[in-house]
Amino acid sequence: MNCFSARLPRLAAAAGLLCFGLALSPAAKAEKTLVKTDSFEIFTTGRAGGFISWVYGDGRPPAQRAVGLDPNGQPTAPGLWNILGGELEAPESTEPSDDPQLAALGVQKQGTVNMVRVRSGFVGNSFGFGVRVPVTESIKATAFLEFWTFIESPNRNVGNPNYVDLKQGYAQVEGPFGTILAGRGRGLFSRGATDINAKYGHGYAVGFPHALDSNGPTRGMIGFGVMGTGWAGTVQYATPRLAGFQLTAGIMDPIINQAARYTRTKLPRVEAELRYKLEFGNKGLVEPFVNGMFQNLYKEGNCDPNATPEPGICDTRAFGVGYGARFEYGPFRLGLAGHFGDGLGLSRALEVSTASTDSTDHLRSFDGYYAQSQVVLGNFDLFAGAGVVRIFLTDHDKKARIPHPFQPGVTVPEYSLIKQQFGVNAGVVYHWTESLHFAFDYFRAQLDWQLGEQQVLHATNLGMTLTW
Repeated sequence: MNCFSARLPRLAAAAGLLCFGLALSPAAKAEKTLVKTDSFEIFTTGRAGGFISWVYGDGRPPAQRAVGLDPNGQPTAPGLWNILGGELEAPESTEPSDDPQLAALGVQKQGTVNMVRVRSGFVGNSFGFGVRVPVTESIKATAFLEFWTFIESPNRNVGNPNYVDLKQGYAQVEGPFGTILAGRGRGLFSRGATDINAKYGHGYAVGFPHALDSNGPTRGMIGFGVMGTGWAGTVQYATPRLAGFQLTAGIMDPIINQAARYTRTKLPRVEAELRYKLEFGNKGLVEPFVNGMFQNLYKEGNCDPNATPEPGICDTRAFGVGYGARFEYGPFRLGLAGHFGDGLGLSRALEVSTASTDSTDHLRSFDGYYAQSQVVLGNFDLFAGAGVVRIFLTDHDKKARIPHPFQPGVTVPEYSLIKQQFGVNAGVVYHWTESLHFAFDYFRAQLDWQLGEQQVLHATNLGMTLTW
């Protein structure tokens, strides 16, 4: 198991930064009170909107790529391997390769993408409903439900229903002792980075559209230096804020990794986040944070740790560490974040993906870096940012090779794994009123594979959102 031993220098650096508190979606507006009496309060939150989204660029590299490698690892003569990983499942070309030898192997050209859709935004259409009651003079309890839905028809068939998704549903008690939450809520790992993405970037915009025929909220910068927090069954405790510090810790309903046959868990996932908040002057803010998670994974049934040709892996531990900070002064905002860990995936912790584990069930290592800026000019928010996530080969990945199809005795890599995903965003949001928001944004996604394959896509999005 390769967990924390090789990460001590980076852990020490990340520990110098701090983090967080229990909150609803950072892009949500303040709750609206419907009824308030001495014995209870009923409130609501929500949003609705849509965006015209145009995506164009390269299709996904063919499922089998044909090139060989010279002694320096550079492409030369034809070889044949599988393509693994990648965030966007764009269409492949149906045309055969121009090279007859490669066409005989079934290799196709790389296709192109040119598509306009009407999409949901980074934060989907939602409706939240809550009831708050006093317990004592200093303690109050809240029950809250938040439902999300999307505007795209599943499979682009208007006859298919759009189902409602319960994103959050929890009971919460807060008082001088802090806050206790039990139910379905947001995770703590990487919450600081996703908050930056929503506050300073795509809270009223789109960003990366994810799979072209997908439904539901888009990705913003998730998968490009930002890990999505996700929602799960959880019990969490947040301390009172002490001298600017607040610690939140919780246990989460565990995730199984079916891609790697880790389909059994014993204990819940543990997540925590620490945040320090310092406000200065009339419009100054510094808020560093650090967060993390770990979960043990096990294989079901009989597992032989002495299996050949490679030892069997019966259990392992996935972990992640996130860190960063927000800075605000006057009209300027800047958010910086990063993460690293094993078995994370491209977009969210413990993602079921060919990128998260190798063919022998070893967890791959990941890291990511993200920067987002925003300038507030009256009713306009101008934003721009960039981020990257990187995937590192395991020892087995480096050794996995297959025979060359044209050169007897010569081998080539068995597959080309996604190497990194790099995204750049820019846009403008116009707040016509406190509740009505118009946005235009652009996103450039570049996906690179280990053996030179590349996919570049451009997304341009225009739409509006109404919040309450």
